[in-house]
Amino acid sequence: MRAFVLLAAAGRAEGPHFRFRGASGVREWPRLGGALLGPAGAWNALWRLGWPAHPVEPSALATPSPGDRLFVAASGPLENGVRQAVETWLDRGGSIVATGPGEAWSSFLPGVRLESAKHEHPYAALALLLPARAPEVLTPPGWSYVCARGAESDVERLGGLAALHGERQTPARALVSALEDAPAALRRGRFLYLNGDPFTALQAWLQGQEDLGPWLAWRHRLFWLDEHVASLGRLLAEWGGLPPETSGPGVAELPPTTVVLRHDLDSSRDTAYLDEEVSRGFGGVHGILKDANTRFWVERLRGHDEQEASLHYNTLDSSWVGRRVEAVRGAGSAYRAARRDVTGAGLLRQVRWARSRGIGIQTLLRHGAFLVYPEWVDALHEVFEREPAVRGGSSLFRAQALRWGVDRVDGIRGSIAEFPDPQFPFWFPFRLAHAGLGGRMLRGWESTSVMEAEPELVEQMLDYVVPGIPQRVLTLGYHPAHASRPTFAREGVLPWFRRLLDRLRERGVAVRTLRDVYGACDGALGDVRSP
Repeated sequence: MRAFVLLAAAGRAEGPHFRFRGASGVREWPRLGGALLGPAGAWNALWRLGWPAHPVEPSALATPSPGDRLFVAASGPLENGVRQAVETWLDRGGSIVATGPGEAWSSFLPGVRLESAKHEHPYAALALLLPARAPEVLTPPGWSYVCARGAESDVERLGGLAALHGERQTPARALVSALEDAPAALRRGRFLYLNGDPFTALQAWLQGQEDLGPWLAWRHRLFWLDEHVASLGRLLAEWGGLPPETSGPGVAELPPTTVVLRHDLDSSRDTAYLDEEVSRGFGGVHGILKDANTRFWVERLRGHDEQEASLHYNTLDSSWVGRRVEAVRGAGSAYRAARRDVTGAGLLRQVRWARSRGIGIQTLLRHGAFLVYPEWVDALHEVFEREPAVRGGSSLFRAQALRWGVDRVDGIRGSIAEFPDPQFPFWFPFRLAHAGLGGRMLRGWESTSVMEAEPELVEQMLDYVVPGIPQRVLTLGYHPAHASRPTFAREGVLPWFRRLLDRLRERGVAVRTLRDVYGACDGALGDVRSP
């Protein structure tokens, strides 16, 4: 089976936009409903299920072979070329999985009147209702859905949607209100329409545009997005959108479970973790920060080809001026976001500085508490476009996510996760989407990590299997600064790390560097590149 994702997002989404100066000029990013993120969300969902998808332009869409599916995520009315490509695909025997506003798809569901609607409660999320199953969170709060009305004869209604409100964080006590005339999906022959934009929701949670925090109790906190994708995969298999086996072959060069050992080297010259890895034959990823220890670590890692030296890129303004500003404001914090370092060409400047100092730039590890959104996505896109050696980042772990220009956590536009939540629980490399460029997927990879996890927690993660997900990559971060200090454990974290390495060896778990994982993912895609 070959799955194609047709990038059918409208050129400009309706509604308010966030305007900012990006690396290559002024950008306008739509703020509501995850507009323009759907194609990347569909691509990432299929990729997570083991089905590498091929993004294509309408004019390049080939004649379908038996079993081919075309995934189309729209953000507005379909352009003529896209509509014609979809109609031709259906006429030639292909199957379609479609999402987006009803106005894009009404002609494919004759006899049904599709009307856009929103729940009256602004904090109500959409949930999926299926017979004999518990409600499942489907989208963030305030998103639109489609009401399907009319006396159609050949359009099937599958499942239903509900609003989740009230004590929404607690599944047993949340208010679940079924929505009238809102099926979860509509099917007519080989055309399947998914209501509520589930692929767009996945991408919005995955890259931090929406906060997953209120819904963590609805699934396994550490595997939330993996379980969410697996559930979508099972539904698609039931409804004909995927083959019955649900999961595909995945990445041939990666085993079912891979562990990446990550070390952020800031504020320390403690080599204990590196020494342990070298003596046992494990490779780790070592993020070098621009600080007083930079030269020490560059020289210490030289000659250890099995180890990966990476840039530990900065997001913190820890200058005297920054601390003084925070003190005057009474914020009670020594740090604020270093916006110049992670917006515009700031990240590119950091990468080029690292390259000039002999620091590896194949992967970029985030340093500091802040995720400035969406400017950070634009800055990372600039790096991928101008520095071909960069394969990807490791940025999406616990952070203060500051969205739409805010400078502190307010619970809505700015949010934070509780330790040890990874905040973006999706354990496989994925692609980001740039809504300021029409939903374009970034060339390189991103990934999730969790910091200072005790070995027993890692064992729980290794023992937990999500059916329908063929592979996973668990990135485990350990700071040398905490190896011998009582920050997380009375005797420091080094004894944990030694036990962890023992158990990884006993279990036969593959340990690889991040550059090798990203290289394997690139290899699985062959010559396919995001438009």
